[in-house]
Amino acid sequence: MKRQYLMLALLILFAFDAYAQGVGLTEFNTERLHVNKTGMIVLGSWALGNIGTNAVLLNNPSSKEQAHFYRMNIFWNVVNLGLAIPGLRHSLITDPASLDMASTVSEYHKMGKILLLNAGLDVAYITGGFLMKEMAKTRPNKEDILTGYGRSLILQGGFLLAFDIVLYSVLSSKGGDLEKILETVHVGANSIGLTFRF
Repeated sequence: MKRQYLMLALLILFAFDAYAQGVGLTEFNTERLHVNKTGMIVLGSWALGNIGTNAVLLNNPSSKEQAHFYRMNIFWNVVNLGLAIPGLRHSLITDPASLDMASTVSEYHKMGKILLLNAGLDVAYITGGFLMKEMAKTRPNKEDILTGYGRSLILQGGFLLAFDIVLYSVLSSKGGDLEKILETVHVGANSIGLTFRF
């Protein structure tokens, strides 16, 4: 008889675990992946728009400086597109229900760290752009390329800084939902349990 109660208790525990995971965790992952997908669409659109526009403008630049500016914008956005496509693909092919608690927490924190690191790099790009423009003043033979590339770094770094800050803010706003999910799980030395609040 005790064995039957034990089996019933285990069955109920697994049912509640599946229910909790199905409702809270899957919804959280669905929203998180949607945020990532939207971000990658924005980044990819920016990249494609820049590549197309600057390629057209490069056919008839008003100066050598402008030609370098357009060329650097194209190079920069080929890289952006190379980052956006795999990120978008990951968001589209990942099944939110397939991610367990550990994977969810890991991916959430990993993305946050990547965005903060990128924001730091963006500041470095912008700073590098201003430095290149200053260097151009003392190097007349390279003034066009330094000024053009510098302007591009400032523009592209500025966009990416805003992009990373907004994406990080939206992702961080979901952190409270993850904390609520984590509050329902209790791990002890000899047990794992779920708490349900009604």
